[in-house]
Amino acid sequence: MKINFNMRIDADKLRKLFVFNFSRRSLLDFFYKKLQWLALLIILLSAGFLIFLWYNYIFASQWDDARVQEYIQIKKDKNEAVFNRENFEKIIQESNARNTEFEKPLDNLEDIFRLKQ
Repeated sequence: MKINFNMRIDADKLRKLFVFNFSRRSLLDFFYKKLQWLALLIILLSAGFLIFLWYNYIFASQWDDARVQEYIQIKKDKNEAVFNRENFEKIIQESNARNTEFEKPLDNLEDIFRLKQ
């Protein structure tokens, strides 16, 4: 077995490896050829960042006990839901009236198709 140590290095090929041509056309060609990988990389980085945000806001919240108590007190003081008992009773009466209306017997209805002759 003979090893050939007389390998020639092509200077043009070596120059192409180390010289970058940043013309608009070559840059667009590079991104067009690598578009799938670039899109996959952007999607993975975005997903990783969103998972990081989700974890920090949900599982690693920074509220201490004083902040939690302050939040509970603010929610108690606001009383955002107002219960109007008069409107509630009126709605219940209307609902009961409708129920009694629908429970009436259907014997006195007119035969619009004239089936019984």
